[in-house]
Amino acid sequence: MQRVSGPVLRNQVCDAIREQIIDGRLPPASILREERLAAELDVSRTPLREAIRQLAEEGFLEQAPRRGARVSSLTPAMAQEVYEVREALEGMAARLAATRITQPTLAQLRVRLEALRPRIAARDLSDTGDFVHEEIFTACGNARLQRLMEVYRGKVEWIQRTAFAVSGRLEAAYREHESIFRALEAGDADWAEAAVRSHIRNTLAELLELAGGEAAGWSTVASRRD
Repeated sequence: MQRVSGPVLRNQVCDAIREQIIDGRLPPASILREERLAAELDVSRTPLREAIRQLAEEGFLEQAPRRGARVSSLTPAMAQEVYEVREALEGMAARLAATRITQPTLAQLRVRLEALRPRIAARDLSDTGDFVHEEIFTACGNARLQRLMEVYRGKVEWIQRTAFAVSGRLEAAYREHESIFRALEAGDADWAEAAVRSHIRNTLAELLELAGGEAAGWSTVASRRD
């Protein structure tokens, strides 16, 4: 990492630690070793601690006096709160995008979704069309709404990567992404919002169901330590 100072460095450190949390290199409930992280990221303790405070505000970390910081545990309550906010924000974005999305963008989405169809049929679920969500926020044309969702985007990815490692939900997600696309293609704001909200509610229901079983790893993930 290039040596810089001030808020830029803090943001870089934040991004690096957040990425490690999301991809599982820093699993839920693991303790942050400041000395190791500072050496790994080639930074001093000051920007590292500033980054830790910011990530605690975002909910990725928990801090306790004289005990340092640890990665937050994934809980059903956290998932429900995050997905309730996601449903409200993305439902509004879909309503706006339905009347603002361009024909070239729709054409590109159609090609990308069709390209996924044979892969889904072959049980390759590495991509189920999540790019539809990104296009909704791009097309909605509301910068404030986009910034609000950025706060939650990392948490959504973190939760889904952890919980859906072993799940049949991904195949259903592709079909729901197709439905969202058809609503956008029709320019139907009511349908687009309803399709997105239904998709997110279905995803949350699956998350909460998985949280009750070992397959999701919620209970085992929450108890892991360095």
